[in-house]
Parts: sequence; structure tokens; C-alpha cells
Amino acid sequence: MGEDLATRAELVKLARALGASADEVAFAAALPHTAIRRLRERAVGVLYDEHRSAFRRVAAITRLLPTAVNVRITLRAFPPLLAARVAGEMPPERAAELANRMPVDYLAEACLHLDPRRATALVQLVRPDSVLAIVRALVDRGEFITLGRLLDSATASLVRDVAATVPTDALLRIGFYAESDEQLTHAVALLPPARMRAIVRDALSGPPELRAAGLRLVGRLTDDELRGRLAEYATESTDETLISILQTAIDTGAVRELLVAVAAMGEPAQRRVLALSALAEPRTLGHLVRGVERHNLWLRMAPTITLMDPDLRRRFAEAANLG
Repeated sequence: MGEDLATRAELVKLARALGASADEVAFAAALPHTAIRRLRERAVGVLYDEHRSAFRRVAAITRLLPTAVNVRITLRAFPPLLAARVAGEMPPERAAELANRMPVDYLAEACLHLDPRRATALVQLVRPDSVLAIVRALVDRGEFITLGRLLDSATASLVRDVAATVPTDALLRIGFYAESDEQLTHAVALLPPARMRAIVRDALSGPPELRAAGLRLVGRLTDDELRGRLAEYATESTDETLISILQTAIDTGAVRELLVAVAAMGEPAQRRVLALSALAEPRTLGHLVRGVERHNLWLRMAPTITLMDPDLRRRFAEAANLG
């Protein structure tokens, strides 16, 4: 089956943090995604703490100069990478005061290098219109890893503004790399129903990587009622579309995400899924049974299993016994 979606996302983020290629971090694929995350966080800590004293000295000098002079010197003498490192050693209020006077493109590049451990306090003090412009610039550049990291710093009003202006495919890709399940859930809960429906629709009709991002999004939600609502929006699609998302779940190692989504649906939606012709295929049913066993989802899936017609329930039980 290959690596699951959580592992895939963590490997991409580890490669970015180390400035490495996918092949150079492939050794970590055998680790649980939680272990890869811990490895990444420790590596980030080491990288950002190196030469920290030098950046602190530069940050201290900025206290002696007027804001306008600091901005002029920074834009002329400091590339965004160095500016971001210095900003991480400044009081957030001071760093935000400088950021509010800088060009959006410069700040967008600096965001790629901002110490994630110090980002929240700074981002929340920058003018909301500037932050929104930076987000749009990062979306245009395809910097979804950076945006996923910065989601933890987003206020409710910023989430609403971003959701109203950023394309749905970008929202899905940001969610794929979001750091916190809780913050991701909070962000999704802030979306109006029409926007949620659009995200589900575009995930279902998009290319495989977008369908995978949609599955990961639903699977990461910590609110089962919210997960069920999104999952039920999916059942408004055609059988062909639902079978396509089922196949994507199998191909990308996202069977767990699919199963918990179905388990969170109401009974009518579950019956719709259980009637799909693809469930008559032994291979497909086998993947689902193995997913239930691998992720210990028997208790969660029990109500759904009781809704199966006798023939499907029999074949499901046989697949479980064979497994």
C-alpha cells in the first residue's frame, strides 16, 4: 500500500526543513509519522538556534534606530532570510512595526524562513490587510507548506478572510500541511456551509492529489459532527465520483480517513455508500476490511456494518476471517 498520507506530508515537511530532496529523507519513511514530526521539530530547533546570538546582537541594534531607518537598512542590506532570523529575536511588537512598513513580496519570502516557534506572536500583530496580502502572495507561489505552518498563527477573522478569497484547491493543499489538527478543525468550522460544500465538491472532482488532500482533511478533524457534515456533502455526488474517491483512498493509503468519514455520516448517507457497486469487488472489500483491522476501527464501524445488506455483511465477514 505504501506510505499513508500523514507520513507523506511529514516527509515533505522534513525535506523542506532540512533543505533536502525527497530521496534524501526517504530513510524516515519507515518511521511513524509522529516520529518523523519529532525529528523535524528537533532539527528545526537545532537549525534556528545555531548562530542565534549573532542575530540577537543585530536585533539589539535595531532598538537604537528609528523605525523608518531600520526599514530602509533592512530592505537594502538584508535578504529576507536574514531579516526573518533577526525578526525572530526581536520583541514581536517591534518586529511587527517594521513588517507593517515593508513590501508584501519581501515579507512573503521572509515567511519561508521565520522561526516557527516564534511566528504566532509576530503574525498576530501585523496588520490584517498585510497578512492577507502575504497569504495571497504565498498561494500564488505555491508555498502551501509555509501556509500550513502559519495556520497555527491565524486568527478567526483572518481564517474567514482567507477562506473567502483563496481558491478552494489552495485551501485543501494548505490543510494537507497544517501542523495542528485542532487548529485545522477550528478553521474548517469557521467556514460557511456554501464554502464547505465547494471544498468538498472541488476535492472530489480534482486530480488524485487533491482528492487525497480532501481525505486527509476530513480524517484529521477532531470534531466528529463536522467530519460527518463534510462527508455527507460528498454523498451528494454521483456514484462514479464516490467510487473514484474510494479508489483514491486505497491507492494513497487513506483508507482510515475514508472509514472514519463514513462512520461519521448519518444513516441515509451511509446507506448510499454501502450501495456502491465497487463494494462487490473482493479486492476493494479486502482493502476496507484490512483498514478496519489495521486501525482498530471495529467499534467505530459497527453501526455502519449493521446497515449492510445480508450479502454484503456476509462477504465482509468472510474477508475479515480470511485476513
